[in-house]
Amino acid sequence: MSKKTAHIYERGEIEAESAIPAWGKEAFKKWQTIVSDYQFPCHFGVQAERAGHLRYCFAEDDLSPLPEAMTQFLAISKDHPSIRHALILFIKPGDSWQGFDDYHDYFWEILSYLHEHDPAPWPEDIPIDTDNPLWEFSFGGEPIFVSGNAPIYEQHITRNVGPCLVLIFQPRRIFSDISYETVHGKRAIDAIRRKVEHIERMPIHPDLGAYGDKEKREWKQYMITDDNEPATNKCPLSGKIAKQRPPTH
Repeated sequence: MSKKTAHIYERGEIEAESAIPAWGKEAFKKWQTIVSDYQFPCHFGVQAERAGHLRYCFAEDDLSPLPEAMTQFLAISKDHPSIRHALILFIKPGDSWQGFDDYHDYFWEILSYLHEHDPAPWPEDIPIDTDNPLWEFSFGGEPIFVSGNAPIYEQHITRNVGPCLVLIFQPRRIFSDISYETVHGKRAIDAIRRKVEHIERMPIHPDLGAYGDKEKREWKQYMITDDNEPATNKCPLSGKIAKQRPPTH
């Protein structure tokens, strides 16, 4: 993968950009078809896609450009705090990937790589213990909710948004007005989950819940199982989070 693929793109740049491989353009078109449809359960995502508020990045087997791409994205997001920016990362599947574990393991490999190459210290107000209900993946000093999506989802089909692994990075601050702590937020979340249940024709996944809920863990919500069984393993980042500090000069 060339360094050019570390660049983050706006929606209108993708079709004509020669640095984006054919698989990436195909994945984006599928994503756009699904997420811009008003039947998609998350209306916040639909609005962001249609308004051009999302940013996109493409990667194959070289993860080295991703930390810089994340840094670029967070700078844009911080410069426009009133906009719900999210970064959509498309990952080309490995030739041998077949089942859930292949996509799941690489999802966590990406988060581990980003943490190891994070230029900023871990946020002081975010625990490093992944079993703490207030833990959240963080990069660049920002807590970020990460949603894992893949073509292997056959039951939780709202997590199937195209032919490749897709990571959605959403800074937690964009949810400040969308939580169970507000009437508006609770109403919005409940509406989204009702739509998910209607589309998937099964109960909402048992690992999903509100941030800070003592009975839930954020990491389990990142890439949920497809069989509606709660995750029983440890977080792949358990014991690996370090309160890093930038080097001094």
